[in-house]
Amino acid sequence: MSRSALLCLIPALLLCGCSEIKTPTPGEVLTHPLGTAAPFSRGTLKAQVLQDWGKPDVVIPHGADELGNVREEWIYYGRIQSLPIDYEYVSRTKHLFFEGNNLTRWSTEEPSSPEQK
Repeated sequence: MSRSALLCLIPALLLCGCSEIKTPTPGEVLTHPLGTAAPFSRGTLKAQVLQDWGKPDVVIPHGADELGNVREEWIYYGRIQSLPIDYEYVSRTKHLFFEGNNLTRWSTEEPSSPEQK
């Protein structure tokens, strides 16, 4: 490939990469500052979660998948439910789901309102 063609290709690739940037809503900015909504990505190893967050409060075994990988749910209880932001598991309880050694998905429990208690 010629140098001039390469110089034209690089800006085009960079511009294509910017097309998926999503502007957060005001509510997302208030509850998830600095992109704290997703604590980990799919495939994160258990060792990395343990290093970042420490031992989970509860580990629930869910058997094994069709390949024999052990399925587990790790629960980290929110420590201060009254905080309006969602950072790690400080204010919201997090459920992390593993198959084998890899994180497959996670969920966040919304804090219960005072009327529900």
